[in-house]
Amino acid sequence: MRSRSDLDRSPGAGRRRRLCAAAVSAGMAAGALVSLPVGDASAAAGIQQRVAVPAYFNPGDGNLWAQLSSPAPGAGLAVANPQTGPGDSKDTGYANAIKAAHNAGTKVVGYVDSGYLGTKGWTAPDGGTSIDDWVDGAERNIDKWYSYYGGSGLDGIFFDDGLTACGTPSDANAYVDAYKRLRSYVKGKDAGAEVVVNPGASPEECYTQAADTLVTFEGTYDDYVNHYGDDRESWEATADPSKIWHLIHTTGSQARMQNAIALSKQRNAGYVYATDDDNSHAPGQEWGNPWDTLPSYWSAEVNTVG
Repeated sequence: MRSRSDLDRSPGAGRRRRLCAAAVSAGMAAGALVSLPVGDASAAAGIQQRVAVPAYFNPGDGNLWAQLSSPAPGAGLAVANPQTGPGDSKDTGYANAIKAAHNAGTKVVGYVDSGYLGTKGWTAPDGGTSIDDWVDGAERNIDKWYSYYGGSGLDGIFFDDGLTACGTPSDANAYVDAYKRLRSYVKGKDAGAEVVVNPGASPEECYTQAADTLVTFEGTYDDYVNHYGDDRESWEATADPSKIWHLIHTTGSQARMQNAIALSKQRNAGYVYATDDDNSHAPGQEWGNPWDTLPSYWSAEVNTVG
């Protein structure tokens, strides 16, 4: 299953890492601890939030999928990801898990890689590296998702590896128009489908027309509390909270999770997920996966958000 470290999410992510490292170095040089912002949930008491989970774990791994919808209200949204996408055949375990979660009130969206629309030179599922190649490949995977799991209550599609810029110097809307095409394709399958695009950082405002929900932050707890605003677009402050999803890993403790949730309320995120899982990986692996289990404080997080 594809998982990006926060260093690869967007052009601005490397700058955030450098700023974070500089702040830590400065604090160590001064012989002092680096202070972190403290969230105040009461400052945004009107924000209605739900937990939204990148559920990159197999239904056969313990009872993690069953836990998604409990304790009530459980997760409001979950991403299913059998094989960095739907795979080449229906998986009965996933079909049952999606159906159970959907019936319990958790919207389940299927993972589709959009490959940064070829801007990193990656090859699309059907070959080629152009924007059209990636859109065509994504459409074939959307077809598979609805063919395999539409009858199980699939609630929409999650496009990973999204972009933050609307377009190129020669075509100002080249990228966002591609995501609009994909959104229309999904809505053609199900007019009520939830369409999520994950650039992992704040995209330009044009993307609010390309998705129902945008992942505008994906990274570590320390980056979230120290550098969240480095590249934040102004539209986020006044958007409908349901448009915004924040993903925070490497929290380390329940208290830090609660602080992250409080900060996310102040930052207008209608969907949020914090986990004590981290981005560590074995030697030789390119990326770690901080989304391969539920946090140790799962019930407390549901209660904190709900």
